[in-house]
Amino acid sequence: MSASTSLPHKFLGLIKLDTLFPRLPGDLGLASSWGPQVQEVVVHGALPQLIVQQQENFAQSAFAPAFGKAVQGLAQNGASAITTSCGFLVLWQKDLQSLTSVPVMTSSLCLLPELLLKEDQVGVLSIDANSLTPMHWQGAGVYEGQLSRLVVRGLSPDSHFCRSILGNQANMDGQLAQREVVSAAMQLKQSAPHLKTLVLECTNLPPYQAAIELATGLKVLSLRDVPVLLSAASQ
Repeated sequence: MSASTSLPHKFLGLIKLDTLFPRLPGDLGLASSWGPQVQEVVVHGALPQLIVQQQENFAQSAFAPAFGKAVQGLAQNGASAITTSCGFLVLWQKDLQSLTSVPVMTSSLCLLPELLLKEDQVGVLSIDANSLTPMHWQGAGVYEGQLSRLVVRGLSPDSHFCRSILGNQANMDGQLAQREVVSAAMQLKQSAPHLKTLVLECTNLPPYQAAIELATGLKVLSLRDVPVLLSAASQ
């Protein structure tokens, strides 16, 4: 097959919020955290706090057209899978997936239905647990009757981690953030001592994944544990 007729390289499409905060190694908003084949699209004006705390459905949100355009553009350019840099976009999981036949995985929360088939309880560590609504859980495919089996904890709004990420600050103390994140995970584990698995909702939490596992003994999952996404990034 000649170069002019060869198929385009496949890649992972990464839709990113409009951010200033530093992304530490392992942050899932970094292409390098995934693999060599990543194409990024930034949705300008989609600031972290606005996206995390919004509760509008896809049809009502002013941001929806830009996210929809990003999904369709990445798919047309050859993406073999698409993900995002914010777990709260699970709110629009079904809407964004409906725009393309390419697999779209907006959030690690989409791992929950399969986990709940195998485990009595599943933990979720979120940057803002108070902003997770029934609509977010529905987007992830978690039914109302399953919600009592989720052990959910968020970081304190006053924590350095939250102020850095949601405040979109240009600087962050990674060591301080790690202590806060590990402490929150420890408290979650103490509230559910029989818990086996913890899902990191926030894509800025994976830099601390190893520290959480060491401190809690839990199996910790993120979007990097979705095979179709890793495969797309490494083709």
